[in-house]
Amino acid sequence: MPLWGRMLPCQHGGATDVSATTMQQDQERPSQLQDLGEERMTYKGAPLMSVDQTWGTPDSFMKYLEEAFGFVPDLDAAASLHNAKAGQYYTEEQNSLTKNWFGNVWLNPPFGKVMLPAFLEKCRDEIAYGKCDRIFVLIPARTDTKWFHEIVMPEADLVYLIKGRFNFVSPNACESANAPFPSMLVTYRKDRSFSPALIKTLELSPKVRGF
Repeated sequence: MPLWGRMLPCQHGGATDVSATTMQQDQERPSQLQDLGEERMTYKGAPLMSVDQTWGTPDSFMKYLEEAFGFVPDLDAAASLHNAKAGQYYTEEQNSLTKNWFGNVWLNPPFGKVMLPAFLEKCRDEIAYGKCDRIFVLIPARTDTKWFHEIVMPEADLVYLIKGRFNFVSPNACESANAPFPSMLVTYRKDRSFSPALIKTLELSPKVRGF
């Protein structure tokens, strides 16, 4: 189970660890989906994502992207009815892995070890062959992983390693609680400037990170 697997509601002023039972359940999930286009997307073990209304991207970060990058999303590719960051969006039930993406796309995908690489492969395909202009992706900063070296670096334009951690939007979140993992912003563009991706650092204020 990834280190970013779960956070539970506050107890005694802080986030708690998952139980052994929960960890065992997550480890018993299938190692891969036979057909991501036909299987219903599952987010078990990865609640810190935009598709779950309980763990949304802070609006302050979206505002920052508009001000700093001129990025206003036309499509949220992993959303819910309650936390969509664009006027048009795909929910879990709609399975955006089977849909066409377009314009400027925002993606805060599920972080599971099967679904995250699948969404990154979708980013690669859509920016190369689809109708996307730019794709901005917020994911855990796991630069040691296979998907980072084999999917992100060869296809992305820029990777921003973010200083400080996020406080994701959730009615169960602890006040001023950090996410249990660092984050990075990965950007794709139709006519990219760098290959492989250029890595930069990004320092954001606590307010922008949701505090």
